[in-house]
Amino acid sequence: MNQFKKICVWLLAGLLVFSAAGCQPQEAQPQTQSDEPTAEQERFDAFIEKEFVDTMESDYTTAHVYLQDPEAFGVDPDQISVSLGTRMDEESQEEAMASFTATCEEFRTFDRDELSVEQQDIYDIFDYQVSLSEALSDAKFDYYAPLFESISGLHYQLPTLFADWQLRNEEDVQDLITLMSDVRPYVDSALEYTRTQEEQGLLMLDLDSVISYCEGIVESGEDSAVLQAMNDSIAALELGEEKTAQYQQQLADAFAESFLPAYADILDTMRDLQANGDNNEQGLAQFEHGKEYYALLLQQSVGSNKTPEEIKTMMEEAFNEHLQQLQLFAMAYPEETQQVLEQDLPKTGYTSYDEILQDLQSHIFDDFPQVEDLRYQIEDVNEEIASDSGVAAYFNVPSLDGDTVKQLRVNPNNAGVDSIDTYATVAHEGFPGHMYQYAYMYENVDSNFIKALANVGAYTEGFAVYAQYESLKYLDGISQEVLDVYREYELLTYCLVIAADIGIHYEGWSLDEFENYFTEMGLSIGSGDALYAQLQANPAVFETYYVGYHEIMDLREKAEDALGENFDAKAFNEALLESGTAPFNVVERHIDAYIENAS
Repeated sequence: MNQFKKICVWLLAGLLVFSAAGCQPQEAQPQTQSDEPTAEQERFDAFIEKEFVDTMESDYTTAHVYLQDPEAFGVDPDQISVSLGTRMDEESQEEAMASFTATCEEFRTFDRDELSVEQQDIYDIFDYQVSLSEALSDAKFDYYAPLFESISGLHYQLPTLFADWQLRNEEDVQDLITLMSDVRPYVDSALEYTRTQEEQGLLMLDLDSVISYCEGIVESGEDSAVLQAMNDSIAALELGEEKTAQYQQQLADAFAESFLPAYADILDTMRDLQANGDNNEQGLAQFEHGKEYYALLLQQSVGSNKTPEEIKTMMEEAFNEHLQQLQLFAMAYPEETQQVLEQDLPKTGYTSYDEILQDLQSHIFDDFPQVEDLRYQIEDVNEEIASDSGVAAYFNVPSLDGDTVKQLRVNPNNAGVDSIDTYATVAHEGFPGHMYQYAYMYENVDSNFIKALANVGAYTEGFAVYAQYESLKYLDGISQEVLDVYREYELLTYCLVIAADIGIHYEGWSLDEFENYFTEMGLSIGSGDALYAQLQANPAVFETYYVGYHEIMDLREKAEDALGENFDAKAFNEALLESGTAPFNVVERHIDAYIENAS
């Protein structure tokens, strides 16, 4: 049986699904391409289109997020069942696996050499995702995947999902009430999986973190900010006083009868597991096939087939480069370096997130290609549902059609609005990070499959980290020397965090070994309990951000070295964006084409 193991990445709907672009530069082909598509190319297009339609028809939440008018995309609304998605029971997962296997078999029938340049990129993205999903679906990895990770687990995703749920019409309200009624059955399926996971000796959760978060939800009860946000959305539709009151009451009933009992169930289960269960508080390396499983998770996170050994070497080499740069800064700017090391950082002077975004928007087109639609709404995550587990902010994916304003939420528990950290976070999630990424993609990419269902986190998050550090030069009122030291020190730290993640999950480090590693590398972290627990409960999470960033910087260095004075940052960034969300072998082809054209 294959339980909830990202069997097929596009079959599992989520708020953080990113995309891959289809607008590609020309490059050498194994054969001459004509303007008319060949039979093989038409067959491939039909296959990709069917995958898109089947995915939308098989998952209500995915269809709702991406499609305001499903029929315009060839999607039949009558085929979409309103629910939170596939259950984690054996029968449901076997059905999902059978569908995935059929998809893989059909995909393997295509001759890549017969496809167009654009199709070859799509093929390679699809192949990267399918190959990893197939490997992770091996029966020996049954019950390895956790459902309640402290950073992005089910318990955290549900309040976020409902608080930000878009209501466009009365039917959406009715569907929302149905979804709310589905919470307890959906969660109970996940809890049954988790109990079986413990019985198999494969439980690995930060139980304290899950319990603490769920206690806050239960204690709020029907005074919940989640329920209030949904009621506000219903009222905003202006359906009339009587209908609005009826729907709000129905929603309140479903919330009281399904949502709150589901969180009580989570608490009961987690407390029981804490008192009586066998919970691995070290890493995946403690499990029989844990090292092999982690190696696959790592490849899924870094956008390449690099091994844990290669990634650790890459990060330690990058650490040494950042350390050398910091040493140079310390000699040149001793006061500024001391400020950063002591975390005595100057304030930016901003009083709102909106002010930050407006300033960023006024600068970004000096370095990034133009886009037209940058409308947005940015606000705090409600304190009741905000997490202290490491999520600084998030961006809500807009629909493919319609004129949805882009939504960004910032965790108020993270830092003050006038901090450099908050400026960097808003640049990462907003401009020129994810909100800009999506605006560019939606305006320049034709493939609906690519825009909605391709998913290579190291590219999307790596680009956003790259964008946030590029944006430091736009920050007025703080010396560039302070910002340079800030960047290098942060990158140096995350290089070791990633190396330590590999140490925990691949090499089997204990807490003492973890703390000793940082000491040996010259970085004091004091008590490492909190960081160790975060990494231990969320394997291969930080790699998407910082391995992705270093891959992009390696490509930029390659272009700068090859082009010298002919290097143009804006043209490089356009090449980076036109490749779309893709594994880095695909991204590199586009950078190579830029280098060739600019030489």
